[in-house]
Amino acid sequence: MAVPKTTITNFVYGSNPGTTHGLAAKAARAAGTTVERLLGRPVAADRCPTCGRSG
Repeated sequence: MAVPKTTITNFVYGSNPGTTHGLAAKAARAAGTTVERLLGRPVAADRCPTCGRSG
């Protein structure tokens, strides 16, 4: 993601709230998903992220 380690640490501990938007966008892009899905409620890996059905 080309983000310094200190930026990640500050993000995790909330030390620099100004970096959260850009970092969230980069993380979502790296994961191939949207920011909403990345920051939304967790979905179990065996469930459909859209409808929640298993299998």
